[in-house]
Amino acid sequence: MQREKRLKEIAASRLSSIVAVCVNFEDPRNAAAILRTCEALGILEVYVIEEDRPFYPSPKVTQGADKWLRIRRFRRAEPAFSELRGRGFRIFAATPTGSITVEELPLDSPLALVFGNEKEGISPHILALCDGTFRVPMFGLTQSFNVSVAAGISFYLASAARRRLLGQPGDLSPAEQKALLAEYLRDQKSSDL
Repeated sequence: MQREKRLKEIAASRLSSIVAVCVNFEDPRNAAAILRTCEALGILEVYVIEEDRPFYPSPKVTQGADKWLRIRRFRRAEPAFSELRGRGFRIFAATPTGSITVEELPLDSPLALVFGNEKEGISPHILALCDGTFRVPMFGLTQSFNVSVAAGISFYLASAARRRLLGQPGDLSPAEQKALLAEYLRDQKSSDL
């Protein structure tokens, strides 16, 4: 009963209006760290674009967090972005020289945050599909954050701001919460929380 109560609280705290988009990740630890961070922050969905590289998150790093997420995989960016736009999302890509800061992201509508390959970043053709770019400000001598760190900072700030705007922990409807709880209760039988 205690476990069911906890799962109900988690379902009520999930955000479906912020989505992570991971593009062509190389390092399985970075991929896994982003999944684990999204789950911990209550972000429900992760879109994975595997145009050039397959997405293989490290199970040692995810520690099972991925089973509580909805992960959608795409071979091309266009169908993923088309689906997000069809759901009312604005799409912003993280780049070192983004036109706005992470604090300036427009959180009055659903938002997808795109993070690219650790070495090459986000390709020009994918950047052209985005509504804009953002950066995580840096104040030291280091040239860039690790992608999983940049994503962690961005998702923490965006999810906190979205929750303040909503005035509640999550944004799923009661019916969506009930369906997610049923899904979690089924999955929970085969794992520990």
